[in-house]
Amino acid sequence: MKKNLISLTVASALLLPVVAQSADDVTVYGRVHMSYGQVTEEAGGVTAVDNWQVRSHDSRLGVKGSRDFGNGLSGIYKIEFGVNPDSDLVSAGDGTAGIVRRNQYVGLKGGFGEFIIGRHDTPLKMAQGKFDQFGDTDGDLKHAGAQDGEHRFDNIVALKGKSGDFGYAIAVAPGEDNGTGGTADTGPADTVSFSVSYNAGPLYIALAQDSYENGENLASDSLTRMVVTYKMAEMQLGLLYQTGVEKPAAATAEEDWIGLSFNMKAGDNGKLKAQYIMVEDNAATVTESTLTAVGYDYKFDKKTTGYVMYTSVQSDTGPVSSEDTFMGAGMVLKF
Repeated sequence: MKKNLISLTVASALLLPVVAQSADDVTVYGRVHMSYGQVTEEAGGVTAVDNWQVRSHDSRLGVKGSRDFGNGLSGIYKIEFGVNPDSDLVSAGDGTAGIVRRNQYVGLKGGFGEFIIGRHDTPLKMAQGKFDQFGDTDGDLKHAGAQDGEHRFDNIVALKGKSGDFGYAIAVAPGEDNGTGGTADTGPADTVSFSVSYNAGPLYIALAQDSYENGENLASDSLTRMVVTYKMAEMQLGLLYQTGVEKPAAATAEEDWIGLSFNMKAGDNGKLKAQYIMVEDNAATVTESTLTAVGYDYKFDKKTTGYVMYTSVQSDTGPVSSEDTFMGAGMVLKF
């Protein structure tokens, strides 16, 4: 508890001076998302984890605001940190940290849309829209495979906007290497991500692409994502397809995804939901994975949701099989 209070104190110390010294439109906001449930991890017939855990899922604290310059132009900013009530300030020894950076940027907003510089989700990540029914939980699509596309990059320069029912976003990021290795990423746009979307009535369609330099960058060389969601009556159906090529300088590996998602209203405040994603990683040894998740959400009010869920991620790499599962309940409170 003492370490958690230290984490909150440090985050507050970083954010409160910004609010106190500004007369602009400023909002302090956050989200606390905690779960309690049984976690199992098994690989090759050996159980590595089988216990009950209390965990935080992308809880956050941030400040955002704008400054009106007149003539429809304003300055915008956001400084957001991930906070983990279930972790130490720096590291819990399990790869988690009490305070981590999330989206943090400064920019301009006007009739053209938004132009930002800093750290931000890529357009490809944002293109998923409302497909993922289990975001920020064990059922999040990012757990289905290696080339998930759920990236948030430093050094981003981005432009996003819309015209009628059509939206667009493009972001570039220099690699900021020193060039002495001969293959280093030294250009102005070593990473490029863009998306186009159509959102009208019940239909949402998005197409996005990420491209990376092949130098010292060890991420995917390219990744393409297509998302379609459709609302009808009291339910929504979603389809995701993406394909990527990873590490072409070493051994080219193509990874293909196809996913389905579903939600349906259950009573005045409830929602049933399900998600199924299949991934095939065509590396030297082919890996086939499936993510299955089912759950029920109950909305107490506009900012508070409770849920129960079960999710399983199964993988087969050659003769070796593994499975990670979570079964439990959680609560999300926004402020």
